[in-house]
This record gives sequence, C-alpha cells and structure tokens, in this order.
Amino acid sequence: MSGEVSGHPPVILVVEDERHIAEVIRLYLEHAGYEPILRERGDGIAEAVPTVAPDLILLDVMLPGLSGFEICSRIRELPEPAGSTPVIFLTAKGESIDKLRGFQLGVDDYIVKPFDPNELVARIKAVLRRAQAPRQAPIPEAGQKTLRVDNLTVDLEQYKVTVDGSRVELTAKEMELLYFLASSPGRVYTREDLLGFVWSFDFNGGTRTVDAHVKNLRKKLGSGYRWSIQTMWGIGYSFEVREA
Repeated sequence: MSGEVSGHPPVILVVEDERHIAEVIRLYLEHAGYEPILRERGDGIAEAVPTVAPDLILLDVMLPGLSGFEICSRIRELPEPAGSTPVIFLTAKGESIDKLRGFQLGVDDYIVKPFDPNELVARIKAVLRRAQAPRQAPIPEAGQKTLRVDNLTVDLEQYKVTVDGSRVELTAKEMELLYFLASSPGRVYTREDLLGFVWSFDFNGGTRTVDAHVKNLRKKLGSGYRWSIQTMWGIGYSFEVREA
C-alpha cells in the first residue's frame, strides 16, 4: 500500500459518478490528510489497481461501465497485494441483500447514501487500521461451528460458551452475536449490519436491541482478557484482540 510503504499520505481511490458527491468526498479526505484520486467510470478500475496501488478504494455500486459488484469481484481476483486492497461500498442501495452480496465479495464496509462525511472518514480510518494490523485471532472456515480465541470458546453446535474452561450462561442470540463478531476480529459492524446478519433480514427491532445484547455480553463474559467487544463511537462494534 502506497501510504504505508512510502510515508506519504494514504491514497484513496474514489470511484463515484455523481460529481458533487465526489467533490465533497475529496474535500473531506484531503482535510483528513488523505490523497484522493477520483474516477467516474467503472471500466478499467480493477486493471488500474496494481499501478495506482491505493491504500483503500471507495467504490460506488451503480456506475457507468461496470457495477461496483463486478469491480470488487475483479479486484479480489488480482494477485497480492492488489487483490486484498480494502474496499468500501458507497451506494444508494441499502437493502440487506445488497449488503450481504457485498460482504460475500470481500467488501470491508458498506455505507449508504445519504451519508455524513465525518462518519465516512471515521469508517475509512477504521478499515485502514484493520488492514494495517496483523490478525491476532483465527477466522473459522465455512461450516465450522466452534470458534476459539485465546481462553474463549464459542461452540454453536452445542450452543455452549466457555471462558477459561468455565461455562458462561448466554442466550442463544447472545452466543450468535458473539460468534459473529469474533469470527472477524478487528472488523467494525454497524448496528444495522448486526441486526441484518444476526437477527435476520426481516427483524423489526430497533438498533437498541444490539446495544442491549452487547451490554449483557460484556457483563456476563467479564473483562481483563486479551479480547473484548469494543464500541466504535458513531459506527458500531468490533471484536478486538490485543497482542500477548
């Protein structure tokens, strides 16, 4: 990644065909110390990534040329390190099924228009921070039902959670939320994302449901471990693991 290697400002490739939105993004990114590169069309973006070597790509979904979904798919097929370049979708498509498709393609975050430019910058910082930090916990393979992180074990086969070998009594939904967060250490999820993925797409509860479950998890699991559920103010939650 260019900013990480050279010491220059991190380069953000912004692919957005609405010029007034692109200009707002450019101003906020420059103010935050980033170097934005603006593009209006989707065709040729994936092929340009190895040459441009951006630290992050901010990608609209609905673009002339190629869609953001197709671009992201092509980027993930590139040789490393270009293939793992962080991607954030920026789009008017807010349906949960579109978010799911994006995350299945390897998108790092998903922001729906209209958006707060300050929140956009905060999410970019969070994604870059995750991309630059080595993973400290395993991610389970597809179909795996047991997750272990240091002294924490989450077993969704038996719906059993232990800390230091002692069972912790959690509700089924608390276990599912913990498993989901711990499966992607360092990744920040919005409350809306968690409602969609953990509570199902048609859940009608408000985002306070997520806050209440996180509060209960923290109380039941205790603290002082290498791992913890962290609040990203104004965004959501992440499962973090400190170095030993």
